[in-house]
Amino acid sequence: MADDSPSVVQEDMAAAADVLAHGDGVSWAYALLEQVAARHRLSDAWLLLDPLAGTGAVAAVGPQLFGLGGRAVAVDTARTLLPRSAGIYGEPPGLDALESTALGAMCGAAFRASIANLRSAVDVTSGLQSRCAIAEAIARAVACGARYGWSSTLVVLTTAGDAPAEDRWLALATALRQALRTGDEAGVTAPGIALAILGNAGPDAVRPFVARVRAALSAEGRNDVDLHAATARTPEETVDPAELRRLAAERLADAGVATPTAPDATSTLELELRLLPGVVSVEMGTPVVVVSTSPPESLDDHVLRAVRARLPHAPVQVLSISEGLSEPRYPTLPPDAGVYAEHTNGNRTHRPEEAGAPYAISATAPADHPATSRAGADLRVSLLGAGFDAERGTSEVSLALGAARGTGRASSGPLAGGAQATLNALEALGMDVPFYLMSAEHAHGVPGDPVVVVLAPKRGRDGGDAGRAAERLGVATGGGGSGGDVEAASRATLGALNRIMARSAVAP
Repeated sequence: MADDSPSVVQEDMAAAADVLAHGDGVSWAYALLEQVAARHRLSDAWLLLDPLAGTGAVAAVGPQLFGLGGRAVAVDTARTLLPRSAGIYGEPPGLDALESTALGAMCGAAFRASIANLRSAVDVTSGLQSRCAIAEAIARAVACGARYGWSSTLVVLTTAGDAPAEDRWLALATALRQALRTGDEAGVTAPGIALAILGNAGPDAVRPFVARVRAALSAEGRNDVDLHAATARTPEETVDPAELRRLAAERLADAGVATPTAPDATSTLELELRLLPGVVSVEMGTPVVVVSTSPPESLDDHVLRAVRARLPHAPVQVLSISEGLSEPRYPTLPPDAGVYAEHTNGNRTHRPEEAGAPYAISATAPADHPATSRAGADLRVSLLGAGFDAERGTSEVSLALGAARGTGRASSGPLAGGAQATLNALEALGMDVPFYLMSAEHAHGVPGDPVVVVLAPKRGRDGGDAGRAAERLGVATGGGGSGGDVEAASRATLGALNRIMARSAVAP
């Protein structure tokens, strides 16, 4: 039983005030939970906030849940806690109700302050535009590129050297403000990393711009600071703001530049995710886990965009506590979808290659994965959607397994990309697929011009083929265009794996 004497409560409140005064993003929430759990010997603890009690910019933000240790709040626990009043709840229960309510009110004020700071137009550490403001500037540049064909170049800049990171950052911010010309904009994207938008400018404007920044650094006497930059262009490369930022960041990383990090980097991203409609809890782990009251199909793309802009290769899992998630948007595939065949390896011209890491993965599921929650359940994988982004050269496939949703992407053409994206989506659903893509092609001369997908067994850990399984072949047709090819490749892949999926989807 927790000690709720006046002296202990006063000590708790004073300690909480100190935590809230020094936290960044939402890191203060987890520091406070850890402190309360230690003082009251709780095995688990949760913080429930109700930002709707606020006004202005935060009025549209729904209830927020934080779990001890930064863990996402389990779906069943979220259902139990959300109807309650704001405050801290623990296991075992017994925390003083008045103290819980007071801490909830204090944390609610801290949360609203964090949002106000995030949405501020100016970053106080550098004098540059804030993340929110520069994101809006990027969106405007991309929109002008898409509508009028005006070229703009995004430049991401960071520093290296023996000087302290804070000194280098202040020097870069000062030099950047001096190097900007009329029409250019600059802001902060992460601790130690700045973005500049060179409006109505192509690659020929980048070198003079970087030279001006370098000259400004030298004028400050900062010859001990190394400057690194990478670029991406709109509309030539993309008209997606998140993709534009990802390209520039990826090129900076490919150049071998170790970008600086800070403890509040993921905390700020978590705050941004929590501002998405319906999001109630976030875990910044691997994968990034988001718990929402909204159906997954209405949130997946927003979550993926937000995470990919900061963590390009991080897997994402979205858990929904809303009801009725088992209804797919497309009919369930019949048992005989596609054509299944086993055959020996003949005179094939395709070189078997194991696929690399997926371009992106998103999965949504209830607290207990349906594949392991009901013994004997007859669950089939359903194709929810398939498409091809010609601008990015990316195929995307969305699947359902009961209440779970999985999305896979692959940077390939519609045929190979559709098949590989399907394999990635199955992995996102937690299914073990012991096969890799060998080939995907049209069967020309056959009525309907179907797509034929061949899967080969992966090699087992002992060096032999997995179960000495034969290759598997699936055949299916889709609609017209590249999107139809992705759908056909996906259906053919699912058809080739019918027996494997039937075994994986039923708990032993």
